[in-house]
Amino acid sequence: MKNKSDAHEALSLLFSDVGVPHTMISDGAKEQQLGAFRRKAREADCNLKAIEPHTQKSNAAEGSIRELKRGISRKMCKSRCPKVLWDHCAEMEGLIRSHTALNIFSLDGEVPETYVTGQTADISEIAEFEWYQWIYFRDTAMQLPESKEVLGRYLGPSRDVGPAMAAKILKGNGQVMVRSTFRALTPDEEISPTKIQAREEYTVMVNSKLGPDYKPEDFADDPDTLKPRYLNPMKTMKMKKRHPMLKHMISTLTRRSYSLEGTLWSRVYK
Repeated sequence: MKNKSDAHEALSLLFSDVGVPHTMISDGAKEQQLGAFRRKAREADCNLKAIEPHTQKSNAAEGSIRELKRGISRKMCKSRCPKVLWDHCAEMEGLIRSHTALNIFSLDGEVPETYVTGQTADISEIAEFEWYQWIYFRDTAMQLPESKEVLGRYLGPSRDVGPAMAAKILKGNGQVMVRSTFRALTPDEEISPTKIQAREEYTVMVNSKLGPDYKPEDFADDPDTLKPRYLNPMKTMKMKKRHPMLKHMISTLTRRSYSLEGTLWSRVYK
């Protein structure tokens, strides 16, 4: 999708691949409320509903979008892949989340893919390889004396081209191909000096074709892609000493928990 006005094309793909929802809630963007988007929704009997401006938290989908962006940023920063590959990474991350059991009560323990389609979700195509993993694939265009096994990068499953286990693979010249015959590197290939040099040459060639890779600094201004912050027990103890009110609250809660535990045990013994 090159322009926002092409949003109705994504709507057509949603209707054909997943089905027509009864109601679709958006943030009120014009490309999702007017023009071809509204016409296609009306023809499919899909009700369009917009939230109040500047109230993103009222849309339940915003939480999933935040987690999707976090997953994309982590994968791209870890793999140091070129920035232009963000759409392939987003597609794979969305596929992983749709096949993952989430903490949503209405799913009743099922993954979103099973809940929407009614069929048992198959994770075979996303469980074997990780994003931007080094692989060797069979390239029939190679002629003797060159080997038909060519070095490449894994970009996720191919949903529209090839058989069930076909994947999108990035070649050294920057082109994306779909192949079903590929494999991971062996332990010997991972430590071989010749293979290491070949991978370094591949990285230089790809960056020259597709541009620079992602860095953590690229996400510094986006709060949705920040890593989660976990509570540090040492900092909590220091805060407890500094703030008398917090110290009193923690002590009160601790006494109440012990009191409740003692009451329950006394009932058990009786």
